[in-house]
Amino acid sequence: MVERAVQHPRGPDVPRHPLSDPLSPDGPGADARARARTALYVHVPFCAVQCSYCHFSKGPLTSLALERWFTGLEREVRLREPLARGASFSSLFFGGGTPSVLSSRHFGRLMTLLRGSFAIAPDAEITLEANPESVKPSLLDTWRANGVNRLSMGAQSFEPAELRALGRIHDEHRPDAAVRLARTHGFERVSVDLMFAYPGHTSEAFARSLTRALELGVEHLSCYCYITEAGTPLGDAVLAGAQVLPDDDAQAALYAALESTCAAAGFAPYETSNFCRPGAEARHNLTYWLRRDYLALGPSAHGLWRGQRYANHFALADWAGALEQGEAPHADHEIVTPGHAADEIVLLGLRLASGLWQGDHEGALWQAVIERYGDAFLAAQTQGRLEATAQGWRIPAAHRFVADDTIAWLAARSSGS
Repeated sequence: MVERAVQHPRGPDVPRHPLSDPLSPDGPGADARARARTALYVHVPFCAVQCSYCHFSKGPLTSLALERWFTGLEREVRLREPLARGASFSSLFFGGGTPSVLSSRHFGRLMTLLRGSFAIAPDAEITLEANPESVKPSLLDTWRANGVNRLSMGAQSFEPAELRALGRIHDEHRPDAAVRLARTHGFERVSVDLMFAYPGHTSEAFARSLTRALELGVEHLSCYCYITEAGTPLGDAVLAGAQVLPDDDAQAALYAALESTCAAAGFAPYETSNFCRPGAEARHNLTYWLRRDYLALGPSAHGLWRGQRYANHFALADWAGALEQGEAPHADHEIVTPGHAADEIVLLGLRLASGLWQGDHEGALWQAVIERYGDAFLAAQTQGRLEATAQGWRIPAAHRFVADDTIAWLAARSSGS
């Protein structure tokens, strides 16, 4: 799964800014972009418990549900395999849910299925999302033996009261133990997830969690602003007024603290919600932001392949049921027009700290971007909403947290609006 988009509270009056230095160190740079070519995503819809904020497709792990998922996955692989002939995947990502709840035997079965059907590049980045409490020596050995070379640890907070309120079942010490254990088992790339601006969250608590996360010595940090989702316990409480979010100014202040704390620790932003040490960008997620092809398998999985987008049925029962009936597993499917592709390029690319680069897109697609947005780019540059770079345009660093405001402003002034 791609790291969730940060929620932007509101757009302030945007002051005029001078042109940026084209040699800005903000990532991703050319090397990181070149490595993010073609991605494969697998959704594992099982969790030990339901976190109070989570809206992703998931359910309890039972033997019946697990076997139905595996059978469905085998069917979807047979369906999608012919589409991927000739493609070599530069990244593979196991998201969820909680992929780390799979046993060693079942994970080995999963990798055998994938490697038998798809060409995974020898130097591919293979990421597995893991909850700290599920990280164990035997599983780490299995993951390594099957090619996993990057772990994404979902910590969310290091505050005991916050962990309880969020429905997490690990304590504040477990992420540290899990990262140390991963290091002893040969994992050189580890990312940690945090969340901020949920009900009751304070700047003091966030500072402590950030410090603890960075002290783990990881290479990558994903930090998401809480998004209220109807149908989740915490989201429903917020919508009913029983829980209150930090206000817009408080959210912006938390993000500013995130940026400054990460900078002091040697972490640079390469996307609104993602910070890393030099060269440690998540290759898989960059495939999404650069709008490159990615094939996706499993319930709720979204794919973009050869100019077509699809979204699988959200629930395991609906996804598996469709496949059992010999039907396609997706609920939505569309052929992307050049105009819509241009919209996607702008929407996704401007979330990158180094922004839109002409060289990332073939000539016809880039021409569609210019035809649709060229005048809007120039107007935004005049107002300081965009900065020109040697490669294209980017959003000024001071306005990254409200990037959606600039993107919406551009969309309203595009030739397709």
